[in-house]
Amino acid sequence: MRKVLLYFISLFIIFNTQYANANKDNAKNWLNNEIKKIIDMYRNDDIDTITKLDAIESAINNSFAGTGIARYVAGEAWKISSKELQDEFVILFKEHLYLTIGSLMQGYSNQEYELTDSRNDKNEGVYLIDMEIRQNDQKTMVTWRIKESKTRFYVIDLIVADISLVYTKKDEFKSLLKKVDNNLAELNMLLKKQNIESYNNLVN
Repeated sequence: MRKVLLYFISLFIIFNTQYANANKDNAKNWLNNEIKKIIDMYRNDDIDTITKLDAIESAINNSFAGTGIARYVAGEAWKISSKELQDEFVILFKEHLYLTIGSLMQGYSNQEYELTDSRNDKNEGVYLIDMEIRQNDQKTMVTWRIKESKTRFYVIDLIVADISLVYTKKDEFKSLLKKVDNNLAELNMLLKKQNIESYNNLVN
């Protein structure tokens, strides 16, 4: 009986190890495909800026945990606001994210990248995917935090040179919310204006 029990325990451990490895590899492959779509567009000079921005916006809407990140950065203002204001903020925050990334991509000049490692952080319930970006002799390390939910993967954070995008946005919006006394309606108006200005700066 003991031998049978040990056999099934061994099978369980082997299966779960294989499942974890398969899933972290799936997460890595998914991320690589998502990045490649954007990079390929930015390598093509025949594609206009608006089309490139549309692709980034689509990636943010489909591949980033935008609602969760928006809720986190809004903090207390989220809790005391109506669902209508919350929904509006999510839309505006996702726009802000894609315009931020679009601005960063303006500096793209055919840097090489490689996904170097993938691992399962069981404590956090996320996959960590390391990416190395190379330009001449310079290297930048990026770690993507990927969450799996209902058989889909989502980016929940991006850490560049040990600096978290989510924490950076939290600090940034904490300052903005302080200026408007945690009034999400006023923040939405401010963010909408900023998004329009950012978009016009990118396409003109």
